[in-house]
Parts: sequence; structure tokens; C-alpha cells
Amino acid sequence: MAERFESAAPHPLHDEWYARITTPKPGSASPGKALKLLAAFAIALIALNLYAPGAPTILERVFASAILASLALPVWLWMSGADRTIPFMPFLTLNFTYYYALPVFLLRHYVIGLFKPPVAAHFITLALGYSLLGLYCMFAGYYGPAKWLFAPILPRFSLQWRDERVVRMVALMLGVGGLFLSSSHGLPGSLAQIGVFAADLSMVGICMLVALQLAGRLDRITSAFVWGFLLPVRIAIGLGGGSAASGLIVGITVAMMFASVRRSIPWKTLLLGTVVAVFIIRPAEVPYRAATWGGRQADAGPIEKALLYGDIVYRITIGGAVDPQTLIEFGSLRLAQFTTFGEVIADTPAFVPFWRGESYYPILFKPIPRFIMPDKPEEMSGQTFGHRYGLISARNTTTSLNLPQLVELYANFGLIGVIAGMFIFGLIYRLLIEMYVHPGMGLGALVGGVYVLSKLVDVGSAASIVFGAIPWSIIFIALIGLLIDAAELDAMTLDATVTGK
Repeated sequence: MAERFESAAPHPLHDEWYARITTPKPGSASPGKALKLLAAFAIALIALNLYAPGAPTILERVFASAILASLALPVWLWMSGADRTIPFMPFLTLNFTYYYALPVFLLRHYVIGLFKPPVAAHFITLALGYSLLGLYCMFAGYYGPAKWLFAPILPRFSLQWRDERVVRMVALMLGVGGLFLSSSHGLPGSLAQIGVFAADLSMVGICMLVALQLAGRLDRITSAFVWGFLLPVRIAIGLGGGSAASGLIVGITVAMMFASVRRSIPWKTLLLGTVVAVFIIRPAEVPYRAATWGGRQADAGPIEKALLYGDIVYRITIGGAVDPQTLIEFGSLRLAQFTTFGEVIADTPAFVPFWRGESYYPILFKPIPRFIMPDKPEEMSGQTFGHRYGLISARNTTTSLNLPQLVELYANFGLIGVIAGMFIFGLIYRLLIEMYVHPGMGLGALVGGVYVLSKLVDVGSAASIVFGAIPWSIIFIALIGLLIDAAELDAMTLDATVTGK
């Protein structure tokens, strides 16, 4: 079988895919490259402090600048080859800076909502300081020695998909079939989960095809089909659900795969994607939801919804319906999580008692399918969090407010929760990567690692939502591996029959 668990001992087989994603580019660890990286970060920080529209205090500037500068650490460790794995930590840290540092320089008032009073400066400063501390605790768990304590008992996935004809065929089936099922209109509520699994099927198929294309293993027609049809349609379906994150995670996953195979982070694409996502797609999400979540387009099909989203984007940008500065303010407001963190610090435990682990309770039941446990507890962290802190009205039972993992740690256990929890998160990230990235991993383990770890980039959602999905994601990749094993065996039998051997 091509799919198997292996012991933590080094594997003698150093396959092509492991070598491809772990071998740094020539000169990437040179002093000149390090100086270039530091200069780029220094220029960006100076520009933000001098020209950005926000007016943070000195301490707020220091903490936010330190968080942004910290991105250089995982980037350099990965570029130089010191961190010989997929570039998960650079992408995660980049996302962390978007939530806890960048809006500091873009917002004029640190508020949670448009009609909420500003959060007191003292608590904003504490939130930024605790965020910086939590980030480095996560680094300690990820890069620290603790992973070697678990190495002897750590399972390793080996997914040696060797027949590229079979891989391409299965990938196309997953990509196209997943798109068809996930875009099906009018599925009843009891079957809504099928759409979620179908979207994941298409995502895995796309990851397989992108990896092959980046390695020069796809013909031009198939490559054009992937980049010109599969990817745009998958992103549009994600956005069509009314959640920008569902579409943007596709771009993050593909960017991580690109960086892994090419050993180069596509900074220009990420910068452009950030501008579009934060200042165009996220603001467009609000009127789109109003129209499709119970509005005049609630019963529209996926094509009509996609056209509506495109029309809204056109009107708020080229059409000039919204001032660019308003888009920046609104996008930054939706992005900022340090303001939520500041509000929670101010109210906990002065007005709201520590949760003492209550929000992590649903993780225990996440791996259990609902058809086995019909009364499985619902994931209600967004509603519970918003009501408990008075961020949404008591009578509002439809609005859900994201509970960021860092904020969740503080709300449950205070500062000690931030320190210990972020360290544990970092350790979990590293152990998951070690399960997939190792000598003898194969193409399947690369696809599985990128697919599974890309789900953990979402630091803006509750831990039970993000980590609760990981066990089934691992099983999902294992089942696809079994499918490819069977297809490869059939292909070998057919070839033997044709050749008469």
C-alpha cells in the first residue's frame, strides 16, 4: 500500500517531493539575502509609522511594529532552510499581523463596531502587549525542543502517489465533481454537510493539480483549465456562500502550495490579494449578505449570486459608490481583533467571570458525526461570546461574532492562558507538520499537509471550530490516498494485461 503510518525513525527514502520542498534556493541563506529581507521590513514599518492614517500612542506603535517585525523570523528560518518544512508558520504569522498589528496604523478610532464607543487606550495597549507575548509563546512551542520529546511516538504519513496519470485523473474527478456538488442549489438542511465535504473534495483536487503543474508535470491544456476555471470557480463558490473567508482560504492554500513547491513566497501576489481581500471583498460582503441571507436574492442560484457579488464589487470600486478611505476604515475595522481583545481584557474578570475552559467543550464532540450523535452540542461560540460581553443585543439570535483563539485563551484563563495556550498551539502545529513532512513523504503527504495545515491559518475563529475539523481532515486525506492506491493498482493490472506480462 502506498499509504501507511511510519515510525518516527528517519526513513531511508529521500523522495523527490521531500527534497523539493526542503532544499533552500542557492544563496537564500546568504548575508545579503538577510539584509535585503530586513531592509524590506524596515521600509514597510517606517512607511506605516510615518504615513498611515492611524494615530496610535507610542506604546501602541512599539507593540504593533514589533508584531509586524516578528514576521521576519519565521520567513527567514524557512527561507534559509533552518525550518525544513512547508511555509506554514510564515503564512500563519502573516495572518496574525493582519489581525493584531496592521489595523493599528489604519484605524483612527479603536472600536469594535460602528456605533460602539472606543476601547480605552490602556486596554488597547495591554491587548497589543499580550498579543506580542502570545506570538512568541507560539514560536517557542513551534520552534522549541518540545517536539523531540514526542518524536519517538509520532506517526508519519507516507503517501507515495507514483502513477501521475492516475493522480491527474483522480485530481480532475475530485476538482470537477466537488465543484458540481458544492454548487448544487437547494440542498435540504440535513444534507448541507455534503456541500462542505464537496468543497473540500474540490480543494484537495486543486491542490494535487497545482502541485503537479508547479513541478512541470501538467500539459498546457490541463494547466489552463486549473488556473482559468477550477480555481476561479472554487473561489467564487466560497464567496457566494456569504463568507469571504470561505473563498479566501482557497487563495491561501494555493499560495502555500506555490511557496512549498517553488521554495519562494509570492509576496507581490500576497500583497495584492491582501488589498483586494481586506479593502474590497470584505466590505462587499456586508451588502451581499443583506441581499442573499433572507433578502431579495435569498433563493437565487450560484450563478446569480456570483454576478451579484461582482456587481457590488464593481459599484464600490470602479463605480465610485464608496469613498476609498471609507473602504480602508471599514476593512480595517472588520480585520482588527486587538480591539475585541482590549474589550475582553477590560471586562474579564471585572464584569464577566473567566470561562474556565467552557468554550473548548465542543472540541470533545467534533469528531463524532451528527448521524451517530443527533443531540451533539451545537457550536455556538459566536453567539455566546457576543451576548456575554454585550457586543450584540440579547434579542439578536442571528448575528455571530468571531471568537479569536488568542482572545478565547484570555477569556477562559487570563494571561496564563495566553502564555500556556499559545505555546501548546505552536507545539500542535509543529507535530502536525512533522506527521506529513519527512523523508519518504511523497506527493500525497505534501497535498495532505498543505490542505490540513491551511485550515489552521484561521486564527480569527474559536479553537473548537478550527481544531475540531482537523481529525476529519486527516481521515479525509487518508481515504483519498486509499482511492488513489486502488486506482494505481488497477492501472498496473491493466498495463500488465495490455503488454501481456
